[in-house]
Amino acid sequence: MVGRGQHHRVERRVLPPRRSDGERRLGERRLDVISLDEERRDQAERRQATDRRQPIGRRQGEASGEKIVVLVVSDQEDEARRIRDLLHGADPDRFAVAATTPQASLARLARGGVDVVLLAMSLSARRGFATFIELRALAPAVPFLFISDAEDQRNGLEAVRAGAQDFLVTSEVDGPVLARALRLAIERNRLHAALLDLALVDDLTGLYNRRGFLTLATRDLRLARRGNETLLVAFADLDDLKGVNDTAGHAVGDRALRDTAALLRQTFRDSDLVARIGGDEYAVLVRHAGPESADVLAERLKRQVREFNRRAARPYQLSVSLGFATHKASTLGSVAGLLDRADRALYRDKRRKRSAS
Repeated sequence: MVGRGQHHRVERRVLPPRRSDGERRLGERRLDVISLDEERRDQAERRQATDRRQPIGRRQGEASGEKIVVLVVSDQEDEARRIRDLLHGADPDRFAVAATTPQASLARLARGGVDVVLLAMSLSARRGFATFIELRALAPAVPFLFISDAEDQRNGLEAVRAGAQDFLVTSEVDGPVLARALRLAIERNRLHAALLDLALVDDLTGLYNRRGFLTLATRDLRLARRGNETLLVAFADLDDLKGVNDTAGHAVGDRALRDTAALLRQTFRDSDLVARIGGDEYAVLVRHAGPESADVLAERLKRQVREFNRRAARPYQLSVSLGFATHKASTLGSVAGLLDRADRALYRDKRRKRSAS
């Protein structure tokens, strides 16, 4: 079931083969009708899959009526205290301020419970910008704002282009202005995240799509390089989807794709990046992989598939081919290259299955 691969050709199937009208009508006559209750359960599973993608750091304080938690990043204790006083004077029941230094900011943000980050740092010294880049790579779903002196304004556009929601000038900010800027930043960020979700998420399964996988995996690669982690990419393929579509219809084929997505979520950790990247193809990025990770994960998925086929009472038996590739993050050029190696390993697994049958 497991292969370890080198490089593989670029071309890859994107969608399962389409049937002719006659074949489709024949399949519809054979279709075991999916009841309304079953379809509602499928929709609920897709919503749950989307909800599971909880980003690092972000809370839902504004929507839930809880206090908005503002993480102030600054070397100056007086600056953090001043921001706390400004917000308390503007709306004492709406904001909670937590302060941290640039050195400790990554660890603090990783603990979560933050609605918005306010960097009270100079951009002109470049340290502030470097801190921002690291924090945003860790928690891209959290909105960031800068507040700094007037001479930093020339760098403000660069910060916004890099993903900051706003750049505030210290001398122009009072309590109400700061409170309004934070609220608007959170709302703009929420709308941007919703639009991004539409572009990065596969609607059928609730997993990330190819673009989402490569976007987030590239971010994870940057983080993994700092810790010299070993990355593992798993490439999975639902075997004989065309046969399911031809004999039972595309509605049942879609059910098989969702079932496969659910099995992959059960096999891998919540922190692993799971995506459907093509018609019947899936990819998973695993950080902190060990020497035995591929064998352990392959056996776990095999067990999950076997148990599913025994109890699910579907009009098909799921079979999933799997390939792995691992590499040290510090010397890995791109996740796409690792994905191609895993794809090559997957095709070796499929050839092994065909020769054994």
